[in-house]
Amino acid sequence: MIAGLMLMLRLAIRNVRTHMVKNSVIGVILVFGTFVLVTGATLIGSLDKVMRKSITTSITADLQAYDADARDPLSLLGDMNFGGSDNGEIPDYSAVQDTLAKVPEVRTTLPFGLGNATVFGANEVDRSLEDLRAAVKAGDQARQTMLVGRLQRIAGDIRPQLDLSGTITADQEKLTEDRASLDRVISADFPAQFAADPVATMDWMDGAVAPLATDGRLNYFRLLGTDIPAFESNFPRMQIVHGTTVPPGERGIIINESSYELMIKHPIARELDLIEKEIASGTEIGTSGTLFDRVQRMSRQYRRVLYQLDTEEVGALEPKLRAELKDDKSDMVGLLKAFLAVSDDNFSERKAFFYSDIAPYIRLYDISVGDTLPLRAFTKSGYLKSVNVKVYGVYHYSGVAKDDAAAGAYSLVDMLTFRDIYGKMTASQQAELSGIKASVGAKDLGASGGSIEDELFGGGGSIESTVASTEALTGLDSVTFGRAEEREITTFTQDEVDHGVATSTAIFLKNPEQAEVGKTAVEKALGDAGLKLTVVGWKQASGFVGQAAMVIQLVLFIAVLVLFLVAIVIINIALVLATLERTSEIGTMRALGAQARFVTWMFVVESQFVGLVSACIGATFSGLFVNWLHTVGIPAGNDFLSVLFGGKAMYPEQSIPSMILGIVIVQVVSLLATIYPAWLAADVPPVVALQGKE
Repeated sequence: MIAGLMLMLRLAIRNVRTHMVKNSVIGVILVFGTFVLVTGATLIGSLDKVMRKSITTSITADLQAYDADARDPLSLLGDMNFGGSDNGEIPDYSAVQDTLAKVPEVRTTLPFGLGNATVFGANEVDRSLEDLRAAVKAGDQARQTMLVGRLQRIAGDIRPQLDLSGTITADQEKLTEDRASLDRVISADFPAQFAADPVATMDWMDGAVAPLATDGRLNYFRLLGTDIPAFESNFPRMQIVHGTTVPPGERGIIINESSYELMIKHPIARELDLIEKEIASGTEIGTSGTLFDRVQRMSRQYRRVLYQLDTEEVGALEPKLRAELKDDKSDMVGLLKAFLAVSDDNFSERKAFFYSDIAPYIRLYDISVGDTLPLRAFTKSGYLKSVNVKVYGVYHYSGVAKDDAAAGAYSLVDMLTFRDIYGKMTASQQAELSGIKASVGAKDLGASGGSIEDELFGGGGSIESTVASTEALTGLDSVTFGRAEEREITTFTQDEVDHGVATSTAIFLKNPEQAEVGKTAVEKALGDAGLKLTVVGWKQASGFVGQAAMVIQLVLFIAVLVLFLVAIVIINIALVLATLERTSEIGTMRALGAQARFVTWMFVVESQFVGLVSACIGATFSGLFVNWLHTVGIPAGNDFLSVLFGGKAMYPEQSIPSMILGIVIVQVVSLLATIYPAWLAADVPPVVALQGKE
C-alpha cells in the first residue's frame, strides 16, 4: 500500500510538471478561492469580535436580564421612542444580585434604570436677570449698568417681533399690556427706575418681560440610573472629559458628550461644528441645498449672540467684526448677519474667528459643570415629578465622535435619583410617609371596609371634634415642611442602591468568550430562585444597533459566500475539463495494466497536491493582506460604524482557525471536483480511450 501511494505521488508530481500550464491556471483559481474564503472568514470574525467588545464595554455588559412579562423588548441603543419602552421592572435588584453572586460564571452585576427627563433652559432675559441679581447682591454698580443696558437692547429687539404677532393674536388686551411692558424697559428713564428699587423691578421683569423672550430651549435627556462608580470601573471605555465623576454615595448626573454637544451647546457654535463636519465629508455649501439652508438658518440666529453681549462687549467686538468683514457702515446687527452668512471660501476663517473672538463673550453651553438641573419627568404612575440634581461632569466613550448620537447618548444618574423620577419611594421615604400618616391620624379607608363618604361627611362626629382634628393637620405642616431639608439630602448608602427597583440588570461574565455557557447558567440560577426574568446577549440588548450589526455581518457573509461559490464553479469546471482532456493518457495507463481504481486515485492525489499548494499560497496571501489591514485599519466611514468598531477604524486580526478552515474547504472542493470525472475517465475501456474518444 505504501509503495502504491509513493508511486501515485511520484506520478502526480510528474503530471503536475508535465501539465504545468493547465495546473497553473487551476492553481491560480484555487489561490483566489482560498484568499476570498480566508479573508472573508477573518473579517467576519474580527467584525463580530470588535462589535462585541465595543458595545459590551460601553453599555450592555455581556448579558442583560429584565422582566419576562415586559411589554417591549429591552433596547439600550437605538430606541427611537422617546416616550420610553416598557421593559417592566425588577422590584428588588438585591434579589437578582444575591442570586447571581453564587453563579461561578458571573463576575459582577449592576442595576440599570432607563428613563427620560426634560430640562427647560432659561432664555436670555432669564439669564441676564440672574446675572443682574448677582451684581446687585455684590454691589457691583458698573456691572448692573451694563446688564440693564443689555436688557434694554433685548427688549428693543423683541418689540418689533411683538408688533408682528399682533396681526394674528386674538388677545389684543394682553398684546397691549406686553407692549407697555417692553416700552417701559426700552424707555430712557428705565435705568433710574431700576436704581430706585432694583429688587421690585427685577421681580416685575420676571413675570412681565421674561416670558416674552421665547428663546429658552427644552433639553431632552435619556437617563440611565446606575451605581455610577461601579459603572465607571466595569465599562473601561467610559472617560470623563469635563469635571469629575459623581462621588460614591452622592446624588448627581454625568452628561453624555453627544447630548452636551448636540443639545446643550450654543446653537450657532453647534451649527458651525455640523457644517464643518459636512464639509469634511466632501459636501460644499455652494452645491448642497441642505447645507445652504443650514447656513441661512444660522445667519438668522444672530440674536443668540447679540442678546448675550453687554454694552462694553459690543464695543470690544464690533471693531473686530468690522476688520474681519471689511465693513465700516453696518451696525452690530448687520455685522453679525453678514458674519454668519458663511461660504465655502471663508468658512474656516469664520469658524476660527467665532471661537477665538466671539465665544469668550457668550455662554457656550446652556448647562455647565456644577449647575443644578431641575429634571422633570413623568413617573411610572403618570404624574409629573421634578428632581434637582447636580451636574458633576461630562463623559464620552473612547474612540467615538463626541457628537455621535448613535453612541447611546445616555446621561448617567445615581440610582436614587432615577427611582425618584421613576416614582418609587425608598424604604426611608416609605417610613417617613408612615410617620406622617400616624401623626395626623390618617387611615386607609379602602381597607377598613367602611364607606368613604360616611367617614368624610356622615360619620356623626361633632363639629368640635372636627375642629379639634385640625391640631393634627398643624402637625402635618411641621412634619412635611419642617423636614424639607431631609428630602434634599444628597447622600445615600450602598445598601439603598442595592435594595430597590431597577428596569434591568447588567451582567458581567468571567469569560465573555463563553457567553452562551454563561447565559445558560444565569437563566438556570434565576429560574431556580423563582425570578421571572428574560436574559439576552449584547446583540439583543442593544436593540437597533445590535440588529444593524447582525445585518452588516449577514451582508458580508453573503458577499463572501457568493464570491466563493463563483470560485467553486470555476474550480469545478477547470478540474473536470482538465481531467477529461487526459482520457487518452488514462487509456494508455490502463493498457499497460493500471487498474481503474489506481488511475482514479492517482488523479485525486494529483488534484489534492495542487489544491494543497494553492490553498497554502492563498492562505499566505490572505494573512499578509489581513496583517496590512491590521496596520492601516479599515475606516469606519461614518459615526454609526465608529460605534460598532469602537473607534474610527477596525483593525482585523488574522485567525489561524480561519486559515485552516479555508485550506480544508478548498481541499474538499478539489476532491469533489476531481474524483467523479476521474472515475468516469478511468471507467472508459482502454481501446476507446486510446482512440481519444470521450
